Amino acid sequence: MSDTDIQVVSSSWAGIQRVATIPKPPEFFEGRKGYEPGFFGDDNRVELPSMGDAIDRDDIATLDDGSVELKYQHFSTVQCISRRVPLYSACNIDGSKSKNVPRHDTWNYDGRIRKEYQMLREAYGPGQEQKFSRGHMTRRQDPNWGSLATAQRANIDTFFATNACPQWQPFNDGLWGDLEDYILGNAQGDDKRISVFTGPILRSDDPERFGIRIPRDFWKVVAFISEATGELSAIAYLMSQGTYLDSGVARDLEDFGTSQRPLAFVEAETGLRFESLAGRDVLDGADLAFVQPIRRFSDTKLPA
Repeated sequence: MSDTDIQVVSSSWAGIQRVATIPKPPEFFEGRKGYEPGFFGDDNRVELPSMGDAIDRDDIATLDDGSVELKYQHFSTVQCISRRVPLYSACNIDGSKSKNVPRHDTWNYDGRIRKEYQMLREAYGPGQEQKFSRGHMTRRQDPNWGSLATAQRANIDTFFATNACPQWQPFNDGLWGDLEDYILGNAQGDDKRISVFTGPILRSDDPERFGIRIPRDFWKVVAFISEATGELSAIAYLMSQGTYLDSGVARDLEDFGTSQRPLAFVEAETGLRFESLAGRDVLDGADLAFVQPIRRFSDTKLPA
């Protein structure tokens, strides 16, 4: 790929942001196994969520073989056609094998699905223009584990349009990472592992900016083997950027309304079904309206 195939689209806190104009071809992804349901062993398999009746299957991008899972290094995504963002991402994280690799700031289109189903411009750009950051659904650091070469490959894989949603930058820098790190610290034994599912709640009344409907709310579901109980457990979170979208101003973390919610709430709002985690939610049985505000990651309710 030559320099003429890459365009500088913005500068940000992370440095120069570039977008490759030519999608990566399908052969680029050879050997990518994606999200592994058996990450916690055969007795604690956590499958990808299924799609309920509320999700229009025709609005989900498919690969040539008819499948919908876009497999990357240690994570997978499923792409919504009409909104041009991921329906969700799913990532395995092995904290004991984590590698620190340099940030990769060239964003790409995934050539396994049509380019027009993906977005890397329109709503994205400088904050002074009231545009949004390309918010990773699977965090850049999360899949960066294993050998150095594997971690570097995973780092590059997180910079695809199929792993990004419009997020206001301070929101993008918020509690998500601290929450994941906190749960990693409460995962069983020295083999610190979690599986993380993340995505937007895509509503028909989401506000439009720059011709793009911007999600107000984002969810995260974390699965892990509890250090306290030795059992497979799940925790669900919601974070909102609605205050910023409504007013153009959000000054601190409380403006983003981060909270722990029942997993059933996430299922009801997204149309996804986490059958493998049935009965595993820390808030299992709680009313759908239950809200545990999160002002610091230690506010999280963990397995007793």
